[in-house]
Amino acid sequence: MTGLLCEMNRERRRLLDQGIRSFPEEVLCGYEQRYTSLLNKGREENRKTKHRYAQKEEKTLLNRMEAYRENHLLFLYNFSVPFDDNMSERDLRKAKNREKMAGGFRKESGNEMYCAILTVIETLKRRKMGMIENLKKLFMGTPAIF
Repeated sequence: MTGLLCEMNRERRRLLDQGIRSFPEEVLCGYEQRYTSLLNKGREENRKTKHRYAQKEEKTLLNRMEAYRENHLLFLYNFSVPFDDNMSERDLRKAKNREKMAGGFRKESGNEMYCAILTVIETLKRRKMGMIENLKKLFMGTPAIF
């Protein structure tokens, strides 16, 4: 499955480099069929798994992959959707590092304040807006980003 997903992403990047913004319909159908066949193959392998706990975990993963197929393959249909969620993971990492360095937040209000400030800063970065100017506007009561 990993190989198929990486192949899909490579092909998507190749099309984007060529200025093409979507897959042809027959290519999408082919990818979906391969995804389904790999899920079926996974179910067959799951039946052969001897350890009960491992079998249950594998089955849960296969069920989730089937139930959320549209979400997992959304990057194929909409090229503006990223292939991975690294951006979300990086955002969470900042809060987690802050929590570890400080030994945690003393109050819930401190945690909320930190997240609110981080949200504003990250929004400014993603929209490629000037950080200092917009923070000044925010403190003067005229936020430009909301």
